Amino acid sequence: MRGMPFAAPVAALAFGSLLALSPVVSPAAQAQQSQGQGWGGALDTLNRAVNPNNYPADQDRDRDRQVREDRRYEGSSTDDRRGRSEYSRYSDRDLQDRYERIVDEQRQMQRERRSMEEEMNRRGIRR
Repeated sequence: MRGMPFAAPVAALAFGSLLALSPVVSPAAQAQQSQGQGWGGALDTLNRAVNPNNYPADQDRDRDRQVREDRRYEGSSTDDRRGRSEYSRYSDRDLQDRYERIVDEQRQMQRERRSMEEEMNRRGIRR
């Protein structure tokens, strides 16, 4: 009987914590959760919303989407004829950051390719 009074507050605390965290989950996270990704997908979405700097690919995708939307509304076809590129709207720093990320990705892909080629050679698999 002594354990019962302790169990009720713990259960209430757990339930209250669940209710307190529920509003934090965004509609996008709820949509992911309903698609079968569960709490892991919801937490990932929440983490991306709270820490966007940890996901540069998302920032690139968002920036690219914004550039495409700007083009659609401003008639960029005339800009292209005047010699402007798709990156003309990027700041100098954005261009440098994107270039550095692409160079890093390229180096990583080259390392992976070399590793894969070595393994294929080790196994005697033709390329």
